[in-house]
Amino acid sequence: MSRTTYRIDLAYDGGGFAGFRKQPQLRTVESVLLEALRPFIPELPAVACGGRTDRGVHALGQVISFYSRSPVSADQIGSAIEAAAPKELVVWSARRVGRHFHASFSATARRYVMRLEDDGGLDAERLDRLLRPLVGERCMSAFARDTPAGASTVRHLMVAQAQRVSSSLIRLDFAANGFLRRQLRVLVATAIREAQQGADSDALLRICETGDRGATARPLDPGSLYLTGVDYPAD
Repeated sequence: MSRTTYRIDLAYDGGGFAGFRKQPQLRTVESVLLEALRPFIPELPAVACGGRTDRGVHALGQVISFYSRSPVSADQIGSAIEAAAPKELVVWSARRVGRHFHASFSATARRYVMRLEDDGGLDAERLDRLLRPLVGERCMSAFARDTPAGASTVRHLMVAQAQRVSSSLIRLDFAANGFLRRQLRVLVATAIREAQQGADSDALLRICETGDRGATARPLDPGSLYLTGVDYPAD
């Protein structure tokens, strides 16, 4: 029997979720999605996602995909997802796509933004100088936490920059083919510490090259981090 693949673009407030991926006894984004999809696809065990967000991390441009052996209305699916968590989930689009599309495996980049509330005490230009040397393909294990045994920690960082956008706000932009658990929250926390201490621009790069997790800072609160988009070849 042929199957139909669906792509859903959505946003969510991560404050009420224990991350994206389904976990026993926890309310996660995926568990809510599966509950909403069960009337249409009772046998669906999981959904693929463009970026597996951690507990408390928000999304403005998350992408999920799944398939069904019995075609159903994409509009009905989108409405059911929004109804499952009306104050937390927003569906930007819901549509059928080619059967080879996979929200995770087809992605070429994940994009995140971190918003730092700061009244001028933090030097955004120094932050930027610390982050930019990390662009490229390198092992990011120093900034990761809870990495599964045997998993690759090499990632290709395409964008890492900071800029002050107002007198009270600094915006940090990141893009990579993938991110490790808590990587960005640890990276930015460490960048802030190094910037406040007046470190040289290669300080984060040196930590990255040594792989010393003990040289990094505790991760920032997840509420300041947003998954803003996932790139695909046809986008």
